[in-house]
Amino acid sequence: MSETETVLAEVIKVRKAPVGGKLLALVDVVIVIHGIEFKVRGLRVSREIMDGNHATSVTSPLHRDIDGQWSPTVTFPEELHQPLTDIVLAACIDAGVCQEA
Repeated sequence: MSETETVLAEVIKVRKAPVGGKLLALVDVVIVIHGIEFKVRGLRVSREIMDGNHATSVTSPLHRDIDGQWSPTVTFPEELHQPLTDIVLAACIDAGVCQEA
């Protein structure tokens, strides 16, 4: 038998990036799981070109690993990743950082 848990997520800050680059914004969120609050700072909202079309992506904050390579600082399970992406993109649209597709 599997258990389910309600997860709450809220955008607490949208910081616009300087105009001209691929990075559009850094977004901070609060995620509450089973009453425990996690703050994730620096979700990256970027402009991408996928299959010849413009798209906006949301990715985890990055850190430089011991070998000098950039790696995700936080890895979200798929059940959380897509809803979190939707919440972040909605907040960025409200903040005027990106446009609705």
